[in-house]
Amino acid sequence: MTASLARRGLLGGALLIPAAALVATRAAAQRPRGLWFDPTQLPSYSGRLERWLTNPAGETDRGLFREGAQFVFPPADAEDLMAAVQPGAGLTVWGIRARTAPVITMLAWAKSDADPANFVASPAWFASTARGTRVLRIEGQVAGPLLSPQGDAMGVFLANGDSLRLAPAVHALLGNRLAVGQALAAEGPGTRLRDTTAIDATRIGANPEALEPVPVPEATPTEAPR
Repeated sequence: MTASLARRGLLGGALLIPAAALVATRAAAQRPRGLWFDPTQLPSYSGRLERWLTNPAGETDRGLFREGAQFVFPPADAEDLMAAVQPGAGLTVWGIRARTAPVITMLAWAKSDADPANFVASPAWFASTARGTRVLRIEGQVAGPLLSPQGDAMGVFLANGDSLRLAPAVHALLGNRLAVGQALAAEGPGTRLRDTTAIDATRIGANPEALEPVPVPEATPTEAPR
């Protein structure tokens, strides 16, 4: 009887191995090439989409939850995201949250955590540096900071959906002038898309008549070679 049971166990295992391999193969086929882990094992963040934001080159690479957090993704994924999720609709994002600020680097997304996940093949680990070519001007009330994937403040978005990008060191120098609720105007190269404008600010002020060049951080002294 023992030998018989052993044979049955071996037979059962032999029958199960191809099925398990098939499941693994299907799962791997649904993941982007080169992705060696399952993003849906990471923390998920759910909320209602407030709006999409573009960068100064006119690429959509950021979304805002009504609940306050923002998430970043590669522009190549924007078309699918925007077609699936309209402002006011629910969205679940799997990804990595910065330690110091409410910004999530998106690794996967779905309309809800009950829907199949869409994987991001090339996550936006670093903020885009793509620039626009037209000098544009924006003005409005500051609604919140733009955050890098690492959590650094790197500009602001306005209540009307416009945004301005700054180097984190410049943002720090401007301090309370960029606080939520402050009136702000800025000018610089950028792009206007879908009734919103994003720029790299070169001049900034409380209103268009008070624009002045953005401050330049002091150079960090370098140690002389020994």
